[in-house]
Amino acid sequence: MSLLRTFFQAFEAVKQLTNGTAYRKPEASGPLSDEFRAIIERDVLPLLEPLEQYRLEKLASKNRRKTWFIRLGWLLWLPALALDIATLISGDLSLVTLFVFVGCGTWVFWPQVQYMRRYKEKLLPVLLQAFGDYTYDESGCIDLKAVESFEIMPSYSRKTSEDYIRGVVDDVMFEFCELDLTRGSGKSSTTVHDGGALLITMPFTFSGYTMVQADYGKVGNVLSAPLRRDRVALENPDFEKRYEVYGSDQQYARYLLTPAMMERIIALDELFRARAQGSGLTCEFRGDKVLFMLSYFGDLMEVADINASAFDLEKMPLLEQELAMITGIIHQLKLDWLAVRNLAGQQFAESASE
Repeated sequence: MSLLRTFFQAFEAVKQLTNGTAYRKPEASGPLSDEFRAIIERDVLPLLEPLEQYRLEKLASKNRRKTWFIRLGWLLWLPALALDIATLISGDLSLVTLFVFVGCGTWVFWPQVQYMRRYKEKLLPVLLQAFGDYTYDESGCIDLKAVESFEIMPSYSRKTSEDYIRGVVDDVMFEFCELDLTRGSGKSSTTVHDGGALLITMPFTFSGYTMVQADYGKVGNVLSAPLRRDRVALENPDFEKRYEVYGSDQQYARYLLTPAMMERIIALDELFRARAQGSGLTCEFRGDKVLFMLSYFGDLMEVADINASAFDLEKMPLLEQELAMITGIIHQLKLDWLAVRNLAGQQFAESASE
């Protein structure tokens, strides 16, 4: 299954390279909402002046380092190249030149990394307060132990996470982070997930499980789950083209995946494709939790550009729209009619078992 998912993501990457979306900047958003603009003017603008001074300092440092590398870098890479050529002639392989360029590149661009970190450290917590009771942790992670039994959660041996956001919407807690999961070590290590993870904890329990995963095509679906008998057929052709749905209860899965809910899942998928070069999503409803695994190649939270003024707020609406999409899904799940359907589904399951 993980091999097929890797192949599918590789196909998506090649497609993005071919059609140019891999190089495309995030699409422009709509204007800032009045509420968000008021909070920016009150809480964010006072932070921008020292941040702009810091940006100018780091930009000047980066430009100086770049100039020094152009003028004197040959003193490092030319001997390294000569050594590599001599080593290659003798029948061995040397990568000294590569290490020199990587080291010099890191040295040149390090001021830019410092500015991006400062930008997130100072502004993201304040921006998140514009939406409600949210907290930000640069290196935090969702509760992986709570979802280790989920089918869409791949087995892994190492994880790295960043940009953790935790919030409460209508008494519903959600967690989001950018998450990288790998299996194995050294040359045999394999990335089993690279992107984001969204975990929502509901005030009620779902009946059984319902899982939505990418549609790999007729052959791919058979290879990924050759013996599965829990496939759920839905009456939404657009959704059916994108995803395969599996569930322990066909009727309950249809209660859960209403047309409105399917539209929100598609919209979330499209948003991450546009904002972070997304390659698809999977989600699972189990217990009192909903887990979304969002695969993408970009960096969703890197909103700072060292070449643009800190007073340029054009990228801030991106964060607003991303959080609005997440909270929209929570609102959809929390609606009274869905709670009624949840109760009806439980009653249906109880009557069927009698």
